[in-house]
Amino acid sequence: MKTILLTGACGGIGQALARALDAEGYHLLLLDLDPLSLEALDGELRGDHTLVPFDLWRSGYDAYTRLAKMIAEDHGKLDAQIHLAAVCGGLRPLIHDVPESWLQGLQVNLTAPLWLFQTQRELLEAGTNPRVIFSLHSQHRVQSAYWHSYGVAQAALEKLIATLHAEKHAYPAIGFATVDPGWVDTPLSRAVYPAGQAHWRAAEAAVPLYLDALRGNPEPLEQHHA
Repeated sequence: MKTILLTGACGGIGQALARALDAEGYHLLLLDLDPLSLEALDGELRGDHTLVPFDLWRSGYDAYTRLAKMIAEDHGKLDAQIHLAAVCGGLRPLIHDVPESWLQGLQVNLTAPLWLFQTQRELLEAGTNPRVIFSLHSQHRVQSAYWHSYGVAQAALEKLIATLHAEKHAYPAIGFATVDPGWVDTPLSRAVYPAGQAHWRAAEAAVPLYLDALRGNPEPLEQHHA
């Protein structure tokens, strides 16, 4: 049975993807900040899964290392990481981004995926056709203004992904893919535009993009767009 770490598991896309992967028989490590939301998701799933309450923002690197050790002890390997965890909040000028919000945006949206990969790389190398799937949002390139730390982190994340892929001679078995689901009606999107937009799709519409990324060919770096 393949084991997948899914961050942001209780977000809109996270829940929809968790249900789809659960139905396909994967063992899911469901990582999210909110234990109550994890318990609610737990009640919806029927397959093997593990709840992982974890604070990507306030946890230090040592906590990420302990998480990797826990996965190693319980499962011995990891077949995929799917990064969905993100924080944004409302649009605002960068000069009004207070220090805590700035640091949280960089930590959750940029540093956390790197730390998870660094600490779990050996687990991925022990997996079967291991994949690391990152989530991107191209809107920050279309409109640069007012995306504060989220936009900066997204731009840096694109460079981080390209660098990891360019250096994959050090971990040749691991494939990388990105998914840009476009505008999806989720709490994250509603934090940006509370009223929503008519063209937004349901979270379930993004699921096939992630399933394609999970099953795809790891070479070259794959990009999946809505």
